[in-house]
Amino acid sequence: MYMYDLEKLAKRKGFVNTIINTCEKMGLDEALELVKKSGICIDFFGSGKPSNSEKYQRVMDSLLSLHPNEEKIIRFENEVATINQLYKDFTNNQLREIEQLIDDDIHISSFLIAIELFLANDIHKLQYGSALNNNRSDVFENVAESSGQVLQYLIKHKNFPLENPTLKIDFENVKNAAMHIRCSDYRAVLDVLRELWSYFELDIHIDEFITATSKGDRTLGKTISHMKFLDVRNAKQTRYAHQQLILYGKYSTISKTRKLAPHDFISYNERMTCEFVEEYFSTNNLDIKFLDITIAEYIRAYCIIVNECETFIKKRKLKSKYSSISLQDVCIVKTKRKWIYLFIEWGLKQTSAEKIFDLLVFGDKSADLLDCPLLKVGDEYIVIPSISGVTDPSRALLSNLKSKEVDVKIKGTLFEDQIRTLLTSVGLKNIHLDKPDYECDVVFALDNDLFFTQVKHLNDPTSYRDYMRNLDEIHSGAMQLDRVVDYYSQEEYLLEIRRKLGIAQINNIYKMVVTNTAQGENLNIDDIFVIDDIGFSGFFLRRPPQRHELQKNIIVSRTLFEKHYVGEISSGQFIDFIKNNPFIEHYKKRIEHRTFDYTEQIGLKLMDFGVNINTVVNVDKLSPKEQYELNQAFESSEVETE
Repeated sequence: MYMYDLEKLAKRKGFVNTIINTCEKMGLDEALELVKKSGICIDFFGSGKPSNSEKYQRVMDSLLSLHPNEEKIIRFENEVATINQLYKDFTNNQLREIEQLIDDDIHISSFLIAIELFLANDIHKLQYGSALNNNRSDVFENVAESSGQVLQYLIKHKNFPLENPTLKIDFENVKNAAMHIRCSDYRAVLDVLRELWSYFELDIHIDEFITATSKGDRTLGKTISHMKFLDVRNAKQTRYAHQQLILYGKYSTISKTRKLAPHDFISYNERMTCEFVEEYFSTNNLDIKFLDITIAEYIRAYCIIVNECETFIKKRKLKSKYSSISLQDVCIVKTKRKWIYLFIEWGLKQTSAEKIFDLLVFGDKSADLLDCPLLKVGDEYIVIPSISGVTDPSRALLSNLKSKEVDVKIKGTLFEDQIRTLLTSVGLKNIHLDKPDYECDVVFALDNDLFFTQVKHLNDPTSYRDYMRNLDEIHSGAMQLDRVVDYYSQEEYLLEIRRKLGIAQINNIYKMVVTNTAQGENLNIDDIFVIDDIGFSGFFLRRPPQRHELQKNIIVSRTLFEKHYVGEISSGQFIDFIKNNPFIEHYKKRIEHRTFDYTEQIGLKLMDFGVNINTVVNVDKLSPKEQYELNQAFESSEVETE
């Protein structure tokens, strides 16, 4: 059963019976897996009990009645109790320690000031373990994202006030509030542990402290998927940054215009953002509306805030020492009226400006301050400039819409059209089968082999939970495709398909799901292939991935996996490419097991898959050993090109 369906079922009366029936028909292991995925086992707010104790206990009692004294159930209950205790200890020993040091009425303000000062100054003092993985940008993003969780805890769970942006706060309170940044690391590791345990393979050893190790190709797949996404994103960002440096040097790219993208741009960042819209939404149509507001209008609003942050940071002068400090000293503070006027001044209609303003205010369902940068403080609204100044507007928009449960699956004529247009451009005739209940997105022929193709538009996963949801949707799409192909495999329909595609015979029938998100594992679901758009488009366009090095202001490019992209396109070469998927083995070489040893702080040591060789590497700073490791990761897969 899929994760989201299971979570919905867990809130209904029939859940316990479903688990019992599963146990009787499919076995205890399958039943326990469903209980894990249901979300009833762990309370991450730190009560120390399952999030739904009553239902959890009924399920366990029912399973024990079927399997008395079963070791698997006892071990399962011990793991549930252990993870809940970790969250409880974290809340009691870490969060409440900070709460006792700071008065409630200035706690949130102190934290926001601490976040801004850390991101503006202290983060640049961090040391990274290897020149192969200068992860300062990752730390920056993690802190920015985790700040949302801390705020939700302080605002929603603790009900602390946030009222006066001009109030001077003793700097000792700010230093104490900075402990939340350290604690957010602990909380992040706890959340990874919980998601690994809930959805993937995890070995847990319980002793004086908890030792947990992630394992398995499916678990590794999440890290590979995210790395492939980052490679694409960072390559584009680096290219734009290089072009911006050439065109503008160190000067600002802000340009006054009221015309919305793509007709004009208020900054180079907005121009780049529009390219990323296609990456996240699988469309370049900026007139598409969500909540009656166009993508172009959303992008403009985010970019206006980014520009404000850039200007503010350039003018702001931070001190090396403070005795007291206010939010106004380090953050942008404006009334709602002034923010809306600013939006209108830069091209938004008043009705759109007012709606967008409300959607950008941080609230109960907001993920973080990247998505919803406006934070209400008394009668005014502030922006944390070091967070909002580096926001990726298209990604922030997608996350914002998702958190508000807006359906952003703009499937239909967008991603499908891209696939069909691509096939047509390389001379492969293709059709769309639109019979009710038996729709197939794309059917094409290659060397008299027939490819039935289901197209899935998904969201790029950043967590194990996101990755599991994507796997569920891919599996659902594969099952739907299997049913559709069974229907069209009847002789009368195959004759019609042959006629439309202009082929004399059909040698083989293949089934395939194409996703817009990067795949992290070689998926084959009941003989249905799964391939991502990176691999699919690259193969048919004969456009292999490349590794780029900047050497004395000259970009040297090296083509990867060239053998899969040379010669005439053939069915055999395509099937071999899908089955052997050279990307997967390459990314495995760039990943390692990383240890998060927080035994002293929260009683947990977690070994999880992490990045060893990052997307962007400064080769001038590599040690001989690191240079060798980098070369090994790309060995036998690249050819130098000018």
